[in-house]
Parts: sequence; C-alpha cells; structure tokens
Amino acid sequence: MIRSLSSQDLVRAEKWCDFINSLVEEKAQVLENKKQSLAEAREELRKKLQEIKKGKDVFLLAEDDGKIVGRAEIYSLKGCLDHLAEIRLAIRNGYRGIGLGSFLMKKILASAKKLKPKPKFARLSLFETNKPAFHLYRKFGFKEVGRVKKQCQFKGRLVGEIVMLLEI
Repeated sequence: MIRSLSSQDLVRAEKWCDFINSLVEEKAQVLENKKQSLAEAREELRKKLQEIKKGKDVFLLAEDDGKIVGRAEIYSLKGCLDHLAEIRLAIRNGYRGIGLGSFLMKKILASAKKLKPKPKFARLSLFETNKPAFHLYRKFGFKEVGRVKKQCQFKGRLVGEIVMLLEI
C-alpha cells in the first residue's frame, strides 16, 4: 500500500523508527547513518507533518503487511532556492529491484504540483556507488549536473556524491 504520511504515524512512530534503523543496520546508501530513538522518530515525523500542512512537503510511505518498506519525499527549498524541490527516496532491503522505487518516483514527481510555490526543478543526490539508483533517476529524465568527490561516508570510506536535476 502507498499512502501519505498522516498524524496517525506519530502514534505508530516505532514503524518509522524500524524502517530508518533497518537502513542504518544494512549500511544502505542513504543519508541516515545513525540509529534513531523513538523520541527522535516522533520529532522528525512531527516536523514533517507541519511542513506538509504548509504545502512545503509531500511524503509518501510504502507498506507491506503493516511494515514500512519504502519512502518518497519531495520538499520545497527556501529563499533563493525556492524554485527547487529536493527528492528523497529509500527502499528497505528485500523490496528493491521489484519496481517499487519506480512507482514511488512516479507518484512523488506527480505530487510536485502540490508544493507551494510550485517548483521549476526537482533535485536529488546519491552516492556515486549506487548504480541502481543512478539508472532509476536517469530513466525518469534526471540529468547529472555535478559530482563532489569524497562527500559521503559509506562503509568506513568517503565516496563521491552525484547531484541530479529534472525540470518539472
């Protein structure tokens, strides 16, 4: 099931905590690299819900039998970057390679029009070692606009970050 983040997720924050912590334990190629406490998970979700109410964030969750297995988010940047929206996408191990990432990306890009102000571009970044994600993003028309060497910590070493952009 794919659904929007809701206030009920504050009550069930342990599901979010479990999802994030599964990515950390796996050492997945995502920004999170430290386990979250239940209190930290609730605070993160509370802030996300505030941004959603303001029209600054769209946050989708993928669930399988009540377990969070994926997330897609698009949120407005501020100030001189308010023409950009940042995308974050993560899929739990065991659910990759089955089309869930493509489905979430399609849904989140369609949701960009809900943001205030409506962005002109979507931006995302990924570890240069994350080849499946790179191919997924290119499939949706994202173009590589830059690389930063030794930007991300991954399995005890520094790897490059790729920045990609899509006109929307």
